[in-house]
Order: sequence, then C-alpha cells, then structure tokens
Amino acid sequence: MNDEELINSEDKYLAPVYQKFQIILDKGSGCYVWDSSGKKYLDLMGGYGVSLLGHSNKTIVQAITNQANKLTSCHGSFYNAERANAVLNINKITPKNLDNIYLCNSGAEAVEAALKLCKKHSKNKIISMSGSYHGKTIGSLSLTWNPKYKKSFQPLLDDVDFIPFGDADSLSKIDDNTAAVFLEVIQGENGVKFASVEYFNKLQEQCDKHNVLLVVDEIQTGLGRTGKMWAHEHYDLKPDILCIGKGLAGGMPVGAMISRSDMTNFSLGEHTTTFGGNPLTSSAINASIEYILQENIIDNAEKTGQIFLNGLEELKSKYDSIRDVRGLGLMIAIESKFPIKDILFDGLNNGLIMLYSGRTILRFLPSLTLNESQVASSLQILDKLFQNSQKKVK
Repeated sequence: MNDEELINSEDKYLAPVYQKFQIILDKGSGCYVWDSSGKKYLDLMGGYGVSLLGHSNKTIVQAITNQANKLTSCHGSFYNAERANAVLNINKITPKNLDNIYLCNSGAEAVEAALKLCKKHSKNKIISMSGSYHGKTIGSLSLTWNPKYKKSFQPLLDDVDFIPFGDADSLSKIDDNTAAVFLEVIQGENGVKFASVEYFNKLQEQCDKHNVLLVVDEIQTGLGRTGKMWAHEHYDLKPDILCIGKGLAGGMPVGAMISRSDMTNFSLGEHTTTFGGNPLTSSAINASIEYILQENIIDNAEKTGQIFLNGLEELKSKYDSIRDVRGLGLMIAIESKFPIKDILFDGLNNGLIMLYSGRTILRFLPSLTLNESQVASSLQILDKLFQNSQKKVK
C-alpha cells in the first residue's frame, strides 16, 4: 500500500488514543530512524525510553533471531533456559535484598503486580505522589495523578491517597495506617521533576519507622538512564519492591516486578500471565543486560548527558523563552515559557524527534548510546528552533 493508504488504514481502524505525527517510520539504527521517503531523523524520543540501547541493536537482534529459530513460546508452567538466564541477569543488576521476580509484558503490568502484592500484604491505604505516572490500567491509573487520564473511569480504587511530591512536611501522612508508598524517584511524565536528598531521606525514615512498603517505579528511570543503574541509587533509597520495563528487552514488550522474598508474596495461581518470560523476550533481556554491562553504557549516559545539559544551559542563557533546563544522565527536559507545539513539529521538519510533557515542556529520552557528535547536532537544531520560535513570539 502507498503512504496515504497506510495512514488512512491506521486512522480508520486503530483506536484514536495517540497524538499522531504524519510520519511513517520505516527503519532505525542506533539513535536514528528513517521514514518511508528515506528522510533521516535523530531520535531523542526513543519510543518513550524503550530504545534504551538504540534502534535495532545488532546484538539484541541477533539474540532474538537465534531464539526465534529455536523456540518462541514457553508458558511459565514449563522451565526454559532463556528465562532462567533472564532472572539470573535481572537478579545480578537489582538490589541484593530483592530476589523474587515476576516477569510480565509492560511497565503498567509490573505496577499492577506490585499493587496486588501490596494489597495482599496489608489492607491499609496506599500513598502515591502528586505529579506521578504509573500507567493507565485501572489499578495503575489509581496511582497516577493527572485527573485528565482518570475522569472517564471513576470510581477507581478508593484507598489511594496523594501527597505533594518533594514536600517533606507531607511525609507525616505516612503512618501505621499506610500499607505502601509508590514512588517515581524522578517524575518523567510530569516533566522530569526532582526532589531533594533530604526529602528522600525523610521518606525512607518514615517507611522504615511505620513498616511501610516502599515501591519504586523505575520503568523510565532505570537501567542506566540517569547515569547509575537505578535512579534510587542517587538518593540511597532501599525499595521493598522495584518495577522495571521499557528498555529491558531492546524494544520487545516487557515488564518485571521484583520484591523481597522474605515478605508476603503471591501463592500458586494468584497472579499469572500467558506471555510473561517467554523465550523470545527473555533472550532480548539477556542480550540487553549483557550489552549494558559490557559496553560502558551507564558511564556514557552520565558523561553524554552532562555534555547535553551544559549545551542546553548555554541555550537557556541565549533565549529568554527558555524557563528551565533540568535532567540527570540522559533523562532531560527543557521548560519553555510558551507552548512548544510549533517547536516540536518544526523539529520534525529539521530531522529531530522530541517528546513532550504537557504544553510547555520538551522531554528527551534518547538511546544511552548517544554520542557527543549527536549531542552537538541536537543542540544545533534546537538553537535554530528556539531562534525561530523567539522571532514568532516577538
């Protein structure tokens, strides 16, 4: 089919739940993608952080290909070598006190599993944070802050309370009547928002004092994104449950919930999934973790991310329209004083794909393989975009 027929087919038959860009992506390699006409784009969106190790990473593609020629499906009622290696590899890179792994198919599923586990552990209230995003299934949506996602689906779970993210005084609401706290260490959907070390220290103290489970959602921040394997390492947090996903399997659908084996856990048949831990995804998990550990990916994220932030700070000093620049590693945001819609679409015209958070924030979740030359190209294009934008405002 031609491009017009392709677009019409998606628009006609797919549920209209995505903000669509009129671009047909055809192939990708590393930090670049190409559309159906052959135009090349530098991708700072990274599939919302999924392309952690680049598009069509050759090591991961080879692992998937080898496994696809061998066995693609193995239900959890049987054993499988790829799955066994996957859980060993996940265990190798996650906190040592977390050794009970539930494999699933997405980050939202990992959060759902964590939520069920917390409710089994205790019937007390659950606390989430203002600005939080944990998914859009009914359970995970109950933990997500933004009312626009929730208004059509009430009533949701009624035992979830929200407290202001970063407000140390509000942590007194974590008490003996609290079962668990769900936390994004850095809030991505909310525009790459941070809290202080002192805040996290007090949060940990409150959880320890009242025997409250700390559930850390590292679906977007994990696996080296922030310059450490896990963002909670920057703040010395000790999660009781960790939720991961996105880039864990090189673009394959994946999620994992990892908990302490010495706490309440699922019993036989209580929480299962048909596809979780299938050999194809497991092979991609193994290749991805091996690549992260062997190719200095985390060091590159820290180094290249700082170079990118420094360059964005220079742009901020140059353009009054930029309100703020913030980030850690290769999780970065530019906050504008004005709506960024035109910049976003102008970026596409100039071969740069970006992500957005609300009306005024550009967000970057590129591959952790991003290099200095690609950062320089990004900054050059962004300079042009903000220059054009400032002219329009004037």
